[in-house]
Amino acid sequence: MKRTLEQALERAVEELLAEYGVEHEGAAVPRVALTRPKQREHGDYAANIAMPLAGRVGRKSREVAERLLALVQWPPEVERAEIAGPGFINLHLHKASEAQALARIVREGEDYGRVAAGPEAPSVCVEYVSANPTGPMHVGHGRGAVVGDALAGVLAARGMRVHREYYINDAGAQIDVLARSLWFRMRELAGEAEGETLPEDAYPGEYVVEAARTLLADQPYAEWKAMDADARHERLRERGVALMMDMIRDDLRALGIRFDAYFSEKSLHDSGKVRALIERLKEQGLVYRGTLPPPKGKEVADYRPVEQWLFRTTDFGDDVDRPLAKQDGTPTYFAADIAYHMDKHERGFDRLVDVWGADHGGYVKRVQAAMEALTGRKRQPEVVLVQMVNLTRDGKPVRMSKRAGTFVTLREVVDEVGADAVRFNFLTRRAESQLDFDLEAAKQQSDENPVYYVQYAHARVCAILRRAAEAGLTPAEPEAVDAARLVEPEESELVKRLLAWPETLETSATRLEPYRVATYLLDLAAALHRCYHRHRVMVEDEALAQARLLLMRAVKTVLAGGLGVLGVNAPETM
Repeated sequence: MKRTLEQALERAVEELLAEYGVEHEGAAVPRVALTRPKQREHGDYAANIAMPLAGRVGRKSREVAERLLALVQWPPEVERAEIAGPGFINLHLHKASEAQALARIVREGEDYGRVAAGPEAPSVCVEYVSANPTGPMHVGHGRGAVVGDALAGVLAARGMRVHREYYINDAGAQIDVLARSLWFRMRELAGEAEGETLPEDAYPGEYVVEAARTLLADQPYAEWKAMDADARHERLRERGVALMMDMIRDDLRALGIRFDAYFSEKSLHDSGKVRALIERLKEQGLVYRGTLPPPKGKEVADYRPVEQWLFRTTDFGDDVDRPLAKQDGTPTYFAADIAYHMDKHERGFDRLVDVWGADHGGYVKRVQAAMEALTGRKRQPEVVLVQMVNLTRDGKPVRMSKRAGTFVTLREVVDEVGADAVRFNFLTRRAESQLDFDLEAAKQQSDENPVYYVQYAHARVCAILRRAAEAGLTPAEPEAVDAARLVEPEESELVKRLLAWPETLETSATRLEPYRVATYLLDLAAALHRCYHRHRVMVEDEALAQARLLLMRAVKTVLAGGLGVLGVNAPETM
């Protein structure tokens, strides 16, 4: 309905421009976009198209609105159109006219609002989580995992060929720390570290002890001790990463998250791609030997500049040029990161979307600058920044885990409150906003718990449908139902919410904001609960009962589809 109305106005805009002799070939025509007024008395839809048109045709906006209404050919569902204020156009539809769409919603099922991904559909690589393989995932990693996975679901629902990828940071100094931490714990378990304290930079968690036990179970301590020190260290790096990734994969499975690929940073170094990239940039004149200015806040007198290989990222919009290799030629992490994004580019993805922690915000511009220099592609990767989670219990901070030693693990939270509660609650706010997550509130079976509120709405509709079947009320074919009987305000509001689902999904995909789906589902659940408390489905008037039954079936369809996009279950009983 909304698109039909917009098209009618668009045709009127074309006629109006022609009337006034305004040439618009090659120039953007103001876009017609209908919105839902906040106040019911302002109608079902509103448009402000007269205001931007007024400047184009040299007339007052109210005069433009009046002329548009004289030109437009509305579909029969429009009861009347009015002009408000300086030129707003408010549309009033005939009662229950939008309810005719319920049959289509029920017929299409969970495909309603979705776009099928054909072989020519745009491909997008969504990279998320990418936590260092040095321990279990913490709650902050979990929010990034949920946002990334839900975003991948939203993009897939809007017709994109989505590839989910995890980048394993298995080549940095943190892996050396992991190897040393494991060796200390292995020596400790073998009784050879008496009187020694855990090195200051070592990972303190109980999980390191567990991993050390696993390594000793696989191979006796005497054999580990007999190895050449460098060979042993390299073996511990390799086995340590493997054990940590097994743990991380298990944590992700508990949250219902699976990836299409796990990509190793180390493989980029081993294959020579990182050094090849640096050499390529040197040949293109994009890298030079130089020093960086002192960091902000550091006294110039205290700064000792070091000559490095610098990438001319300032030529592409960055604040300063960035080091690609240290003085001794060792590649920086930035060099590996560019090589990784180049690999994704060479694999042919139309879009690259990364979900990073908010602490990486300063890193966005430099990676995009590097990719523009290398490929000519602007704003790639598209980056979603995710803020941290403040974990509380009854309003008091929860700060430490026995297993991790320094933080609360994601798995502990999932085991306590459930995957659905974690996933949905993590999506109730914009990714770039901090999130307060209370463990006790997430377990409550009340309206205060967002996931319970939405899931209960779905279960409530299922219960209504079961009771109707038990009473012998068999649903009629959707097209045979007289949906025009749905004239109550709560019914009309529910229909409007259902019709907003495709646009919500599209906006969520366009803006890379999966929280919009969670917010929409909360609004839909609220509309359902209001309607349920005021209007019975099983009434004596069979035509009305069938219309309300159709409405409930449509609500069930959209609730289940929306929860499915977010990776959350839609229970039929609660």
